[in-house]
Amino acid sequence: MSPLTEPTPEPPRSARPAGRASRLGRLLESPFVVQYGLLPLVLIIVLAVGEIIAPGVMSVSNLASMTRFGVQLGLLAFAEMVVISAGGGGIDLSVASMAAVSEVVAADVVGDHLGVVVAILVTLGVGLLMGAFNGALVVGVGLPPLIATISTLFGYGGLALVLSNGVNIADFPASYLTIGQGTILGLPVQFACVFVPIAALLWFATSRAKFGYELRLTGTNATAALLSGINVRRIRFSGYVLAGFLASVVGIIDSSRFATARPTAGATDVLEAITVAVLGGVDIFGGQGTVIGVALATAVATILGYSFSLATINSVIETGAAGLLLILVILGQNGLKALRTEVARRHRAAAGP
Repeated sequence: MSPLTEPTPEPPRSARPAGRASRLGRLLESPFVVQYGLLPLVLIIVLAVGEIIAPGVMSVSNLASMTRFGVQLGLLAFAEMVVISAGGGGIDLSVASMAAVSEVVAADVVGDHLGVVVAILVTLGVGLLMGAFNGALVVGVGLPPLIATISTLFGYGGLALVLSNGVNIADFPASYLTIGQGTILGLPVQFACVFVPIAALLWFATSRAKFGYELRLTGTNATAALLSGINVRRIRFSGYVLAGFLASVVGIIDSSRFATARPTAGATDVLEAITVAVLGGVDIFGGQGTVIGVALATAVATILGYSFSLATINSVIETGAAGLLLILVILGQNGLKALRTEVARRHRAAAGP
């Protein structure tokens, strides 16, 4: 008679879902999903929709046109990212007006025959000063960021009109126009020589340098940042200065792209920039936001807008679609966070005490 062998005991049923929950939890907690959430999927969907409503939208020539538009939107979104990430209700509604002033300043300096290099340096300096003034109002005087930058939105907008006498200025040399109209290795100059270097430097500063750690901690918990020895006022002031610098870069690109300095240019760009920043994962309460996330969101918004324009779809529908997309992505991101929390809770419960 052969000895009886006891069957291997079956794992408890409660352990099975725990294993699946553990794998799902690891996926949801992966750095890629935590940082970028649904954005890569949204980008793929927008690419597919673009090809459906406007076949050929991803051709080389169309990509070059999209890139030229996306550069300006992306730089303004980076400006909002830094200001908002510092917390304290930070926001800058004056970036478009600062860009308009920068356009006029560049045109005036070029018109005085001081040279393109001098014009660019002076314009960047003016952008830094305008950003510093915003920072002084918020950090120094203590005005709420919304009130301070609404005031400078109108103030800088009025300054652009005064400096230009209320008219467009079209007096730029060919060397200046290369910035917004030229190409290098088949890529637009403003993308290859301006956007990519700025994005890379900003990525390093916010992801690998001490500034990024201080920015995130300041935005997440200003009290903890102070107790850690971080100068919260300096971090927030720096955000506004950087926003002024990026706005002046946008002004240079826009005026060289259209060969005209327009004192009323980009009146609604600030709303698009804030939308892209939030779409890219920037927490409106501060402490969270990545350069890559904002860059992906810029690509989404640019492709969507260009596809609708190419398909001659009413701009009202385009605006509505952008708003709906923002709502859906935010709801999806919140759903991911809730699912992540629930999976973690079930995993802890299955693991026992």
